[in-house]
Parts: sequence; structure tokens; C-alpha cells
Amino acid sequence: MTATTRSAAFAFGATVTALLTWANTAVCQVYTRKSANGVVEATNVPDAADFRLTYPGKGTLIHSRGFRGFYRGEFDAHIVAAANLYNVEADLIKAVIAQESEFDQWAVSSKGAQGLMQLMPFTARRFGVVDSFDARQNIFGGTQYLRFLLDLFSGEISLALAGYNAGENAVTRYRGIPPYRETRNYVSKIMAMLGGGMSRLPVASHGASVVKLTPAPRPTPKPNPVPVRPRIYYKWTDASGLLHVAEAPPEEGVVYSTIRALD
Repeated sequence: MTATTRSAAFAFGATVTALLTWANTAVCQVYTRKSANGVVEATNVPDAADFRLTYPGKGTLIHSRGFRGFYRGEFDAHIVAAANLYNVEADLIKAVIAQESEFDQWAVSSKGAQGLMQLMPFTARRFGVVDSFDARQNIFGGTQYLRFLLDLFSGEISLALAGYNAGENAVTRYRGIPPYRETRNYVSKIMAMLGGGMSRLPVASHGASVVKLTPAPRPTPKPNPVPVRPRIYYKWTDASGLLHVAEAPPEEGVVYSTIRALD
């Protein structure tokens, strides 16, 4: 490998690393492929059949040191308030929390998700959450995201759950629950909780029961989902053999390719 080739590979490798680092702080799926000359390309909006899913899900749940493994209803007031404000069923919010963190306020994931509803930093910022470990902020942010997803997918709970786990663009792209094992298991488990009532959720020890919350009205169906518009990046090699990746295209006459990624 020549010095120029090594330099080009390093420049593009740094770009791919930056994209994957960004993806680990966002709710999205990252796809990669290797070009004919061995260069790895990454995107979260694949436009060719040879892209393969590489970084699905939010990672492994890591419980806090003080995690008890049962729930005494200490977050019920926040759940009811969020349910009423955003018109999302309280049982749905509670089931998502049970699946995401098992009601562990201080839980994190190996990919950076935080708190009761396991908000990724990108999602937290998107819905105005300053501190994801603050129970009220986390529940309100997660519930607002559920409301957004329910509106996006015409009130279909299973699609909203799939979007919560895999990102709304994956659901839109596949026009249904994406073919990811993690996402399908996630949706199945939560739908089973809802179908079986709150008795399937964790209960406190010593005979104390979880308070049954009154569901909010079901959401009114909304128009069909509209995919998020991707950002276009331009990739080209200059006369010295150095690879460039930028948001603006090169000067006229330079051959380039594009990479699409969501904001």
C-alpha cells in the first residue's frame, strides 16, 4: 500500500468511525458494505442491496448497583401525568419501562441508553430531556417519543414499539416491523404484557402489589408516515489521491459518489 493510499484509507476510516460513533448516540441502525477496492462504507439509509445491518439495537442493559428487581409504584404519578399530557395509555408506558429497564432509574446500556425508558442521548435532546436519570424527565421524554411514533404510524402500537426499539426510519423503510430478532422479540414481549394485563409486570416484595393505572384514550389515527429526509454527503478522490467526504459537492468535473445519513 502506498503512502497516498494509506492516507486515503485513513481519512475515510476516520469518517466511518465518526459516523458509527454518531450512530451509537442516536436511535438508528447502521449498515456497512465493502467496495471493490476494500473501502468500508457506512450509512443508516441503505440504497443498495449489498449493505448489511451492522449495529442494531441499543446494546446490553446494565443495571445500577442498587437495583432491587421489583417495583413498588414509586414512578406511577409521573406515568399517569405523562399519559394524560400526551394521550398515551399508561399501561403502554409502564410496559415499555418494564421491558427497557425493569424500572431501574439509573440503568444504562452498552450503547449509551439511559434511565427508565432507556433514552439514547440523541432522543433525549430531541424531546427536551436535560437529565435522563431524572425519573420525571425521562418518563415524559420517552412518552413524548411514543406519542410521536403513534402519530407517525396511525396509532398502530406494534409499529410504534418497533420504532421505539429500532428507530422510526427502519419501520418506514420495511413498511412494518423490521426483520431484526431484537426488535421482533421486543415488540412481542411488550404486546404480551399488554395482552395479559399489568399482572405480568414486576411486583413488589412482601405482598405489595403494583397499582393498576387507568389507560388514557386510544389515539386518533393519523395520516400515513413520512420518512425523515436524509442528509447527503459527497465522497471523491482528489488529484493527489486523497479521499474527501463533505456535505458540499466537489468542483465541476470531479467524479464523486454519495452517502446518505439522517440528521
